[in-house]
Amino acid sequence: MSDGIRALIAEAARQAADCEVWTAHRETEEVVCRGGAVERRSDVESGVTAVTVWRDGGEGYAVRALPDSGDPALVRSALEAARALPGRLPPPPAPAPPAPPTTGETATGPALDDKTVHAVRELSTAAPGLDVELRVKAERSTVRLGRPGHGPRGYRTGMVQLQARVTASASGTGFVAHQMYGRTAEDVLARAAGADLPEICALATVLAGPPTDALEYDDVLLTGWVAVKLLSLVLPAFQWDTAVEGRSPLAGRWGERVCADGVDLVDDPTCADHPLAAPWDDEGTPTRAVELVRDGRLRAFLGHRRSTRSAGAGQAGSGWRGAAGEMPRVQPSHLSLRAGHALGDVPRPGRRLLRVVQANGVHTSNGITGDFSIGANALLEEPDGARRNAGNVTVAGNVFDLLRHIEGHNGTVRTNRSHTSFVACPGLWVRGLTIGR
Repeated sequence: MSDGIRALIAEAARQAADCEVWTAHRETEEVVCRGGAVERRSDVESGVTAVTVWRDGGEGYAVRALPDSGDPALVRSALEAARALPGRLPPPPAPAPPAPPTTGETATGPALDDKTVHAVRELSTAAPGLDVELRVKAERSTVRLGRPGHGPRGYRTGMVQLQARVTASASGTGFVAHQMYGRTAEDVLARAAGADLPEICALATVLAGPPTDALEYDDVLLTGWVAVKLLSLVLPAFQWDTAVEGRSPLAGRWGERVCADGVDLVDDPTCADHPLAAPWDDEGTPTRAVELVRDGRLRAFLGHRRSTRSAGAGQAGSGWRGAAGEMPRVQPSHLSLRAGHALGDVPRPGRRLLRVVQANGVHTSNGITGDFSIGANALLEEPDGARRNAGNVTVAGNVFDLLRHIEGHNGTVRTNRSHTSFVACPGLWVRGLTIGR
């Protein structure tokens, strides 16, 4: 157990209080390359220490932007908060998480060495009419948790993130943004060079062309970039806290069909594809895969200690802190929409396809009702594969209806990240949308 955790637990004992100490240390390297040149480079260390205390039926919380802090003032501040706040549930038992997995490229995690920087710089070199900006990050984190009377708990993660922004100029301007994640720089850059970067350069080039006069199509494909943002909009509906508070339209619908047949929604913090896989959440509860939806039917909700106790049902394990060490809140770790074999994975022959490739303003939609109306960029694809710019369009509908009317998927999974929360979804063929200009 670290010296800081040990000091804070000792201070809480002197104050006749139970406590939990969570601390994280993070190292982030970042390089931005554009047009074959390095524009900027940074190397930042940060961290946080958070203390939760329980005494006389009250619960208090304090946080400091410093890893492994042992300042006893943190405990005293948390106790003051406990006295000011109304009484809560008694302190939870301290779980004993399993041994952590091995992560990262090396014992210290992934790093941006000269070879990696050279590869990113070369990838940012673009053909005439294209501007390519690549932002690559190597993140290394160490997380520790301590409770009185228990041994040290800790794990490390390592992740590489590549963000690509491609702008094409022709008769107009086409723009496509894309993010990739992985455990190693070699893997991420290989996927970018082999498939992802050529694809988004080609899409941006089409979007820079003149828009079609008429918006005529047979089928609609929401690419993974768009589908994953819409899916993220309604994830709170699959949480115990929103269900208990009456803010989830899925409350009380256990076992009902909430997605199309053949669709699963699974949150798996231990998934091999998850670069920030964790053996336990930020409350120390062991993590496990949770099937929220199986074959279209609602099976579970995500929860943390407080929400599952309030609901009197479910299992904790989805309590995660924000970047500043905020109190744990319910959110997914690595949630994926998985379409079964019964759903088609290729376009129907002889059909004209509207491919929606970029969405704007999804965060302004209604996360409770699922209603949305967003601006988007789209392509028209002829049955022979020819592509034309469909121009700026408006896409409107309801995400809950969309999930029930998935007709197929394209197998190309895209991922959206918010701190330690990842959501993955393939491109989806759907019906029931209103699309106009």
